[in-house]
Formats: sequence, C-alpha cells, structure tokens
Amino acid sequence: MTTNASPQPESGSALPALAACALFCACAFPAGPASAQSIIIDNTDSAPSFTTTGNDWTTWGSLGFGFDSGDSDYHYLSHTVGGSDRVGTATWTPDLPSAGVWEISTWWRRTENRTDDADHFVTDGSGSQTHIVLDQQGSGASGWVSLGQYPCDSGLGGCSVTLDGTDDNQSDAANAVKFELISASTPGDDDDDDATAGPDPCGGAELPPGTYVQESWASSITGNDWTSRPAAAGGPDGAEAHTPNADPGEFLRGAGFTLCDPVGDDTITNVQLEVLARTQYQSGQYQLNLALHGGGAAETVFTGTSLQWRTVDVTSDSNGWTWAGAQGLQATVELDSQPGGQRDSDAWVDAFRLTVTYSVPEPPPPPPPPGDDDDAADDDDAADDDDATEPPADDDDGTEEATPPSDDDDSADEAPSDDDDAVGALDSEDGAGPGLAPQGCAQSLDQGASFAILGLLMLSGLRLRRQSGTGRPS
Repeated sequence: MTTNASPQPESGSALPALAACALFCACAFPAGPASAQSIIIDNTDSAPSFTTTGNDWTTWGSLGFGFDSGDSDYHYLSHTVGGSDRVGTATWTPDLPSAGVWEISTWWRRTENRTDDADHFVTDGSGSQTHIVLDQQGSGASGWVSLGQYPCDSGLGGCSVTLDGTDDNQSDAANAVKFELISASTPGDDDDDDATAGPDPCGGAELPPGTYVQESWASSITGNDWTSRPAAAGGPDGAEAHTPNADPGEFLRGAGFTLCDPVGDDTITNVQLEVLARTQYQSGQYQLNLALHGGGAAETVFTGTSLQWRTVDVTSDSNGWTWAGAQGLQATVELDSQPGGQRDSDAWVDAFRLTVTYSVPEPPPPPPPPGDDDDAADDDDAADDDDATEPPADDDDGTEEATPPSDDDDSADEAPSDDDDAVGALDSEDGAGPGLAPQGCAQSLDQGASFAILGLLMLSGLRLRRQSGTGRPS
C-alpha cells in the first residue's frame, strides 16, 4: 500500500515526541488489513455465483488465457454455434460479507472477432441499474476494467453484473468479475455517505451538477393472445412471451417501471422505451412488422429474426416530463403491418426497458453578504461625510454669535483666535481636515461647545490677572 510521506520535523527536539505519538497510535489503533477485501467470480464457478442464459455460449481456452495463471478458460457467445436466434446473457452474483461501497471490475481476453458493444448492466443494493458499454476488441489480455463504485448490500445478490450479448452479431466474452470493498457501512451509518460514493440517484443526497441516467425493467406484463406473458417481465433472461400468430388487435404491454425522484433540482431531458424482441419472418410473403409505442404519437416500426433491442424516443409525447409521468409509462408492442399479405407469422418478446436521462443544473451563485457592496458603502460614506461637514460651519457661526459684546479688545482678539483653533480642530476631526476619520454630528457640537466654554473661562482668568496686577508695586 502506497502512503504519502509525512513532513519532517523542523528540529531534532521534536523526534522523541513524534516517536512516542507513533508508538501510542500503533498500540491504540491497530493497522487494518494490508489489502482491500476482494471477491472474484469466474466463469467456472457454479450457480448461483455464475449463470448463463441462451444456447450459444461456448467454453474455450487454456492456461494463460485467464485473469491469472490458474484461470484456464472463458465463455464467449458465439455467432456460429447454437441456434440462429443467438440469445444469451451471463450474470455474476457475489455473496458479499458486508454492506458498503464496492468497486466492480471485469476481465476478458481481447480478440479481433469480439464485440465492440458489450453491454454490462450493474444492479446495486437499491435495485438501480447502470448500463456500461465496453469494447472487447483488440489483442492480448485486457486487464481488470472498472465498471465503477456502487453501494451494495450484504449477502447473495447485494450487487450483480449481467452481460447481455444479444444485440449484435459479434462475440461477447465472459470470464471474471471482481468485487473490491472500498468502505464498509455499519449500523447507524448515514445513508447519504453510501449514496455519494457511487452512482446512486436514490440515496437521499443531492447529486452534483451533470447528466444522469436511470433504467428500469417492466415488472408487470399484460396482453391479448400472447402466451407466457410473465416471461417478458424483468431483465433479459432468454425467457420470452410469444404470439403464435400476430393479428390485428393483439398486443403485449409492459408496465410497472420503478424510478426515483432525486433530491434537489433536476430536469428530465430524454425518455426512451425499448423492447427486446424478434419476429419469425422479416421478408417475403410472411414478413411481420411490429410497432412499439408508449401510448402517444411517437412510435417505431421494426422487424427482424434476431433478438435485438428496439427503441422509441417518447420525449415528444409530453411537453414536460415528471418522474411520476415517466414511471407510469406503458410500453406496447402490437401489429403494424404484414407487407407480404400472409398473417401466419410469430413474434417473441424477452424484456421491456425504460430509460430516462436527466440533468442536474449548476447551483445559482450565493447572494453577497450584507454590507459587502463596495460601491454602496462608498456612496453611504460619501453621503455621511457631506452631512457631517455641514454642522462645523453652523458651529462656527454659533461661536461668533456667542462672543459677548462687552468683551474688551484684547479679549476679543485672543478669544476668536482660540475659538478658531478649536473650531479648526473640530473641522479636522469631522473630516474636513486631511488624514482624520470623520466623527458624528452630535459629537462635533458637544466638543465645540466645550471648547467655547473653556475659552471663555481662560479669558476671564486673564482679565482677573491683569486687573490685579495694576495695583501691585512695580
């Protein structure tokens, strides 16, 4: 395990303290395991750990072709072996010892005839599915490729991975999937911790800005003149609902989709319905064309003898999608036309899927704190300064009027000089003078009155000293 180097102490005197701290920490907090707990499920493991559906899987390989020296073979979905319909899925289901956040990775052997569109579906502990597409082409070993980190429950099926190889005519490889514990949850843990650690839009925490996708399989199936209807519920598993002869008025409908409304603001930007289906004939007098729609104007018409996903974008069926509206959708497959004129043609459906894409916007910038507007503060200060400079002028007038008319010439000459100095000091303190902070208006008037009284007292003292001095002998 790689760790970051600790900063060195500035002086040797700190080393004993650091050593004592290290000794205490080692005793009080024992070290954890040297490596994260991991579980690897190989294609050679028996059910329920590793399972497949379909009839086209082939096992091949020898020592050195697996994820380690002891792994001798792998599965691949052949387009030359088995039935012409080429149906198949592979699922890895671990028995996890604890709930928590697990990183899930897959391993396969690259070859040139592999698919460039390997569809992996990760089901996490909340039942949400994440779709990841991988390119398996190339040469040599791929190494472990991460599918992401997910909140998983403990026990069998707390998380699972399914490779669906039925949507193209190339080979999908299925070898091993690894589950590595990143952080374990304990009773009382806040669910928000798990939700923010992996792509879990239903975990109760607000999602960061970005684009997200939710997928859900139909859980309830209804129809008219379709046999084995429940087989079309859930994800792809090779079990199919079947109509032995598609006629007008017959339909198969998937509903009961499960979505969650994420915490916070979001906008649904795209809604798609899909069906995994095939027809008996795609040309000639028995050609069968089927239609898929969600009850609105949007629909897609398809045909084809291989089991493939058919998609209809139903975003335009609503002016503004809500989560309740999307979850209530019903995907319907029914006859569109039989161009060849003959009606003896069959159809099969394996699964229905609803895919919703939505975006979480950037949060608006926070408003500035009160008083943080520099311009407004300057304006207020300037206004206050203007008001504050007016009272000193009034104070000057009041000082002159307060001069007693009976004062003699000497006292009149000295008192205005002292009063002017005092008023000048007041002007400076109030902001009229440079470099001094402005004072309040009331404070300026109080100080002016104080200095005026002080000046009068000083004049009276001088007058008494002069009068008493004239009677003394020189």
